[in-house]
Amino acid sequence: MRGDIATRLGAVSLVSNISFAGVKLLVGFIGNSFALVADGIESLADILSSVIVLSGLRVSRKQADHEHPYGHGKAEAIATLLAGIGLIVSAAIIAYHAIHEIRTPQGVPALFTVPVLVAIIIGKRWLYHTLSKHAHHEDSMALQAEAWHHLSDSLTSLGVLGGLVIAIFAGPGYEMADDLAALGVTLLILYNAVRLIRPALDELMDRRIEDHRIEAIEKIASEIEGIERLETVTVRRSGRGYVAEIHMEVQPSLTVEKSHHLSHLLKDRLLKDDDLKLTHAVMHVEPFARK
Repeated sequence: MRGDIATRLGAVSLVSNISFAGVKLLVGFIGNSFALVADGIESLADILSSVIVLSGLRVSRKQADHEHPYGHGKAEAIATLLAGIGLIVSAAIIAYHAIHEIRTPQGVPALFTVPVLVAIIIGKRWLYHTLSKHAHHEDSMALQAEAWHHLSDSLTSLGVLGGLVIAIFAGPGYEMADDLAALGVTLLILYNAVRLIRPALDELMDRRIEDHRIEAIEKIASEIEGIERLETVTVRRSGRGYVAEIHMEVQPSLTVEKSHHLSHLLKDRLLKDDDLKLTHAVMHVEPFARK
């Protein structure tokens, strides 16, 4: 059910990006706002990003199989990484067109471009808050990446709106204001791109996670009689779940059968703990030695 919600939201995001891109390009060309046209081009890159994110969400829902024993969760990280790269490409496209239009001013934009852009910004902000809320609930990195795409797009459009207002109402000599605004917002887009790419790379590189899960795992282990201590606990993220690798110590005199039973007892309790969100727990038994 959780995967279905994320996939449906990804589809909604894709359709909205197609609609917004079409409106921006059409209104930009008719209304003589090349900053709005550039914003529409950036939205075209968002369409590709939405397709990637939607594909990543669908692949990540697949169950583990022989070739992928840990599941397909990292498809979300791959989609997030590609979405971040898409943001960088979008920033480059906007910067290129903005610089070009600054050098070759095209006149004052039409007044009707302002209310249209205001409506687009409101729609984008609503999409950002909706997707971000569900991304947090679903613990979906890819869905959060899509939410940030809508946020960055709304910030871009907000900058374009400011430039449009100045260009329209300030009079001759301020025609390039909307292009300057679009150029400045590229920094915000690049910032969001870094925020997306870093955690995606961390997951793909299997960076260990140091959070409440370590203490929670040790607490659960301490409640099982026969487990002396946990030598090491390593947790890494895989999609919307987490994988733990645990070295547990037991008395050397315990039989293999008893040690095996204790390891499975700990493993079962960890996997049943909803707060941990573990999809796999790899157990390794070692003899306990007092230090």
